[in-house]
Amino acid sequence: MTTAPREHGGGAPRALLLDHGGVLVRSVKRPERLPAFADQVLALAGGLSGLDRDRVLHDIRAGRAAYSRWKDGHARSAAPREVTHRELWTEFIAADWPEPARAAVSAEATGLCRALVTAESDKVLVPAVAETLRLCKEHGIRTGIVSNTLVGALNRERAAAVGVAAHLDVQVYSDETGHRKPGPELLLLAARALGTDPADCWYVGDNYDRDVLCGVRAGVGRTVLMRPRDRLDPGARPRPDTVVHDGEGLLELLRTALTGPVAADREEHP
Repeated sequence: MTTAPREHGGGAPRALLLDHGGVLVRSVKRPERLPAFADQVLALAGGLSGLDRDRVLHDIRAGRAAYSRWKDGHARSAAPREVTHRELWTEFIAADWPEPARAAVSAEATGLCRALVTAESDKVLVPAVAETLRLCKEHGIRTGIVSNTLVGALNRERAAAVGVAAHLDVQVYSDETGHRKPGPELLLLAARALGTDPADCWYVGDNYDRDVLCGVRAGVGRTVLMRPRDRLDPGARPRPDTVVHDGEGLLELLRTALTGPVAADREEHP
C-alpha cells in the first residue's frame, strides 16, 4: 500500500535514488561473531599492549555505541560530516588504549572497518527492490544509491554480489565524500552525476530525520519513506510526500506513476 500526504509532482521520476540500509538491503545482526573479531584486533594491537579480549570486545561495542550517538546528535545538522575510518578507531574505540595499540589500529583502520561491518551483520536484499530497479531500466529512469555508511566500498561489493549493481547508475556514500545526510550534498552529488535536476528525482529512505529531511533540503521531487506501519511516527517533521511499507509498496508506487500521476491520498497512521 502507498499513501501520499499532499500533491507533489505527478508521473514517474527521471531518477530514482535509494538509501542502502533499510531500503536496498536489511541487516541480520550477528553478535556471536564479534568475539572472534575482537581476537583479530587484539592480535593486531600486540601482546605487550596490556589489553585482553574482554577489554577489546567491550571497547569495540562501546565505541560503536558512541558512534551511533554521535550520528544521532548530527541527525538535524545543516551540513554534517562523516568520521574517517581512523577517527572511528582512534577516537571512538581505542581512545584509552596504549599508544602503540592505537597506532596499530590506526594504520589498519580501513581494513578493520570492513572486517567490523562484515562481522556485525549479514545483509539481505529487500524483496521487490531489484524488480523496481529493473523496471526503472526498462523505462529509462536513472537509478542510484545515496547512503550514510561506514564502508561504501563494501556496499558496492554487496550490490554486485546480489545482482543489482548492473541496474545502478551511481552510488554515493558518506565515507567516500566526507558528507552525511541530512545535509543535502550526497543527493546533490548523485543528481549531478546523473545529469538530473533534483526536482526530477525521487529519494527513498527509511528514516525521518536523515532521509526525509535530506530530500527536502536537496529539493527532490518526491520524498518516499519506506517504513513498516508499526514504526510510523505521526509527529515527525518534515513529513514525507509518500509512504510505502515495503519493497512491494515501492514497486507498486512506481508502476502507478508510470501509468499516470501518483494519487494524493492522505497518509495513514496506526
